[in-house]
Amino acid sequence: MAPPNRPAAAATNRIRIWHVAVFVFLASLLTLLLPDIALDTGFADAVVRLTDTGTWPLMAPFTVVVVLVLALRPEHDTRRRVLEAVVLTLTLPIALAGNALLNENVVKPAFGVSRPNIVTLANDGVLGPDIPDAETFYAVGDKQARRDVLEERLTAETTPYLSPTVRAHWIHETGYSFPSGHATASVTFAILMAAAALRWLGGWRRIVGLYAIPIWAIGVVWSRPLLGVHTPADVIAGTLAGFVWGVVSFAIVRRIVEK
Repeated sequence: MAPPNRPAAAATNRIRIWHVAVFVFLASLLTLLLPDIALDTGFADAVVRLTDTGTWPLMAPFTVVVVLVLALRPEHDTRRRVLEAVVLTLTLPIALAGNALLNENVVKPAFGVSRPNIVTLANDGVLGPDIPDAETFYAVGDKQARRDVLEERLTAETTPYLSPTVRAHWIHETGYSFPSGHATASVTFAILMAAAALRWLGGWRRIVGLYAIPIWAIGVVWSRPLLGVHTPADVIAGTLAGFVWGVVSFAIVRRIVEK
């Protein structure tokens, strides 16, 4: 049997990961066409639950599952599988949590874009006469101070069009808008997993990494404008950032594991 053509296989994998990236990016562009949804329904509550899976605390179980999938698969020897699992265990928190910290504390404040729901609340007078616009709201203080303001003023009487679940989500999300951290984190995870699936996995494991996880990431991306807490521009930019983070993260993982 002829030895496998490793350079050709690597080139094919690069083409395929570009296919995944283009698919996810084109899906993010569809947020421009998403309709408004009623935010006082069970469907809206389900969208909140979906969007919450794009945060690091709830993505941690995903990481555990991925590590187990790698460590328990039959390919390669035990040492190789354990090495992959350990490197991913260390890399994923750095890639996801580090990205979140950078985005929230550096990138978003640098752009200073107000969330669309905050703009709407201020324009509708929900935030009170002392907060006539979004700029005044963001000048209130840090995130917790802004949450306290929303906790006081977003009630069932002032926002009857929000379910309790959506209202709680709006109260929690008081950071700046651009780019979307949820989109960045979910796409980072999806691209990293798709690359790992192409490089190392086969069978159903490859299907999960190459298709199921990217589709989940698209769901998280779509959830942000559906809930009114981000614009399409926010999630499109977050998707692009996630692709970069995902590719770089996997390049580091692969170099450590294979070299």
